Order: sequence, then C-alpha cells, then structure tokens
Amino acid sequence: MAERSTRHGTIELARLYRAPPARVYAAWAEPAQRAKWDVPGRWVIVEQTFDFREGGCEIKRFGPAGDPRLLATTHYLEVIPAERFVYGYRMTSRDVPISVSLTTVQLARAPEGTRLKLTEQIVMLDGGDTLELREEGLASELDKIAGIL
Repeated sequence: MAERSTRHGTIELARLYRAPPARVYAAWAEPAQRAKWDVPGRWVIVEQTFDFREGGCEIKRFGPAGDPRLLATTHYLEVIPAERFVYGYRMTSRDVPISVSLTTVQLARAPEGTRLKLTEQIVMLDGGDTLELREEGLASELDKIAGIL
C-alpha cells in the first residue's frame, strides 16, 4: 500500500485589473471568456462542463497537450455576482486524488478598476502535487485574465 500523506497550505494572490468588477466577474462566469484563461500556461482543456452558479457543479479534464491527465470537479458554494464567489474542488491525476481545495475570490471596486483577491486553502494528498506548482498555475491564470479584459 502506498504511503499516505497530507500537506496543508494557503495560497493568497491579488491582482488589480483595469476593468469594472462586473467585467472581471464575467471573465469567470461566461463560458467563452473563461475558456481563454482557465488553464495555466500552454495547457489544454479536453473536456469541460460549465455550471457557474451557486449550487453548480463543473468537471474539467485538462493538462499538458498530449497528456490531459488532470480532472477537477468543482462545486460552487456561494456566488454573489461581481462581488464574491466560493468554490470547493477535488483534483485527480490519472484517477488518483492529489488535492482538495476551498477557494474564495473577492472582487472590490478600486479607483483603477477592480482589486481581485484569491485565497485557496488546500490539502495536498500523498505527494501528488505541490503548493508551489499550484500557486504558479493559479498566478498564470490570473495573469491571463488581464490579457482578455
């Protein structure tokens, strides 16, 4: 039997976008907008359901081109348009659980546009992922949002 382990951590990221909160929210809530940034770097999405609403559930299979080994199952726990949303998700790699996360995204009006604060509380399971790689991926996605606003 494989050795079991957990590593807990929190990732906190902030961005300032030169767009109003409703526009930043739309980048998350509208399927065509989210498709432009929803994976890190040059990764690809090969399967995705979309149900961005309180109580909604989404499934996304993704990864590097030629190896879409990751599956994320997301449940939206709270959605307040243009203000805040909270979701939990479980990620597997080749059907092996690697993490469970609770993520809060807050949007606040700022003189320059919108301040976004993302906080992810995460449990890494059995060494299948690292906090550092996850933070790098999330930061890449937030940077890609700036490019579509």
